Amino acid sequence: MKKKQILDVVVFVLLAILSGFMIGMGGTASLYAQHLYGAWGKLIGAILFSLGIFAILTFQMKLFTGMVAGIPNMKKKDLWQLPVCFLGNAIGVAIVALLVSTTPLADTTIPLGAQAIAGKLNQDNWAMCSLCSSIFCGMLITLSVWSVNYVPEKGLSATVGVMLPIIFFAFCGFDHSVANMLYFYYLGELSWTVVGYIALSILGNILGGIALPLVVKLKKHVEETEEIPS
Repeated sequence: MKKKQILDVVVFVLLAILSGFMIGMGGTASLYAQHLYGAWGKLIGAILFSLGIFAILTFQMKLFTGMVAGIPNMKKKDLWQLPVCFLGNAIGVAIVALLVSTTPLADTTIPLGAQAIAGKLNQDNWAMCSLCSSIFCGMLITLSVWSVNYVPEKGLSATVGVMLPIIFFAFCGFDHSVANMLYFYYLGELSWTVVGYIALSILGNILGGIALPLVVKLKKHVEETEEIPS
């Protein structure tokens, strides 16, 4: 690899780690809000979590669930970015989990995070719940990511377009594969069920995330075909 290519990869990984860090902070703030404000805490926490996505899009960090929307148009030589991005995101989230464990927040956020993910893992139909929940999340993440380009054309606020789908999915508790890593770190255990839950969350985020891009791509193809004289 040339020096420029190596530097590009290094920057990509660093942006992925920073993105995971933002998700970790958003998830921690969300948990702490639920501790402080009870029933209202879930809504407040969802709003706080959305600020992490807002920062990621503003500074063009690399988030796995955001990159998923580009899969239909991604070249084969660029597919390596997806697993590397998820790994970088997971590292960023792990850093947050480690730092939080040394602060007073640990006494409240860690038990809440562990309890939240343990409840999902203990469901009899946890596999189907994980897949379906993460599909919803993937669709909403794509709506958020694409809002940056589409919403201003309608004369609407890009900020609202970005944050509203995130608030929606966070409030409903849909499974975000990267955010889930924070809760798994707080849970502090590794099992085949945990591995399966992570894998299904990733798959569901991908399936939900590419749904709109695939339809838009098909729509453009149909429109271009109609313009060709018979």
